[in-house]
Amino acid sequence: MNINEFFNTSKILVIAEIGINHNGDFEKLIKLIEKAKYSGADAVKFQIFSKETFYINERYLPEEIKKNLPLEIFKKVFIDYNKYKEAFEYSKKIGLIPFATPLDIESFEFLNDIGVELFKVASSDITYIPLLKRISRTKKPVIVSTGFSPIKEIKKYIKLLEENPTIIMFCVSRYPSKPSDISIPEFMKFRKTFENPKNKRYVGFSDHTKTLSIPISMVALGAKAIEKHLTLDENDNSYDNMVSISPEKFKTMVEMIRELEYTLSTPSRNLPSEFVKKMSMRSFVALNNITKNQPIEEDNLEALRPAIFKECSIENWNKIIGKKSKKDYLPKEPL
Repeated sequence: MNINEFFNTSKILVIAEIGINHNGDFEKLIKLIEKAKYSGADAVKFQIFSKETFYINERYLPEEIKKNLPLEIFKKVFIDYNKYKEAFEYSKKIGLIPFATPLDIESFEFLNDIGVELFKVASSDITYIPLLKRISRTKKPVIVSTGFSPIKEIKKYIKLLEENPTIIMFCVSRYPSKPSDISIPEFMKFRKTFENPKNKRYVGFSDHTKTLSIPISMVALGAKAIEKHLTLDENDNSYDNMVSISPEKFKTMVEMIRELEYTLSTPSRNLPSEFVKKMSMRSFVALNNITKNQPIEEDNLEALRPAIFKECSIENWNKIIGKKSKKDYLPKEPL
């Protein structure tokens, strides 16, 4: 599948978010890509940033802010652009859609230069106008997360991407999120507000819980894309492990989503044949001896399979009860 195919079919886009679970190790990044493929994901997503990071120069920042910046973590998980280019090529080779969240303008330019088909905007960057303007000019598809923003704020900034096919992701930027942090009623309102297939605008769900039930529920309620963090081992030292699931769990989630795809695209239940129905349902029979001209009461009747005589139905019940029998009936004899 390519991303344009997604916008033109009923298929659910399943995204394996690698994030920074590679810990800056390129070989581990490749293993995560392979596990995304094994798990059945359609796409794999990276977080890309420049070596200079994306924070204001420290000399301008007060001490209480500086000591809370995760600068050392970002230095540890940095991977060079050229290595990401290899990761993109490898992902395509094994049949995945690779894309990334550019966390600064330099990273956006890198992604644009290598011809990516899809961009991602982080929840924290929904107000990042310089980035939104640049993505808008590409007219390429974009996924926008909204984990910090009320609907009113989302509406305001989504206008900058009106020319782009868009998936707007319902999410909560708590790491990790608990099921009690997620509001199904708000998701329904969110979907009603933003979904517009005619204009290639869909809603999805970006998940930061450890559960499978929430993303599966969101698909059943109309989410067109699911993004979930993937890790090689939930017990290793990967930085995003508190919001990530193993390849085996991810695979289970994808299998459940694919099952839901069938039911979501099936217009009506596939009921059994008439023959099977008749063999399974019932005909009225005498419960005990009924003599000719005896009024047939409720206590005189039973219903047994199959429904090849006078079928057990409310219409036939009303025709029988209180009427005089036209003949003698033995117990269990069909009427």
